Amino acid sequence: MTIAKKGDIVNIKCEIKLEDGFLCYKNDEKNPIEFQIGEGNFFPKIESAILEMEEGETKTIALEPEEAFGPYIDDLVVEIPKDLFHTKEGVEIGVDSKVKINAPSGKVYYGIVSEISEYGLKLNLNHPLAGKKIIITLNLESIIKEPLETKKKSMFQLKKTKKTKNKKSTKSTVTPSKTK
Repeated sequence: MTIAKKGDIVNIKCEIKLEDGFLCYKNDEKNPIEFQIGEGNFFPKIESAILEMEEGETKTIALEPEEAFGPYIDDLVVEIPKDLFHTKEGVEIGVDSKVKINAPSGKVYYGIVSEISEYGLKLNLNHPLAGKKIIITLNLESIIKEPLETKKKSMFQLKKTKKTKNKKSTKSTVTPSKTK
């Protein structure tokens, strides 16, 4: 049986629940999460738990808020004047609406409307799971030993051009490859 090591690319199936059993996320075999162990693209405690797991093995891990989506921060609940919001025609903003905010700096923020008044909206910019302990059940579906770079198709391909009447040699040119 293959055992996961740092640097391996793994495909996992996972289910995320709150302590009370509420299901927050679940993927399946058709849509596994793929990442390279040790690259920091997943929660560190989960990456550590996957090390030494065998293909097909299942583990359940509890993450405190600080190990997952961070603490709930009261200062991330802000009031915004209504006139700053522009919606598409026919779209109404209500309580629990998700709102995308394009900041002047170019950064994009997402919030959830928690209150609406005559003058403005109260937006919660915390992650929906901030401040919550989560329970993750993961199944190590497969381990791929080759690095991510070798799996990717090259953006460019070497291509030989046809001989011209005036030249006897063949030229090689680099042209962008067609991607699907």
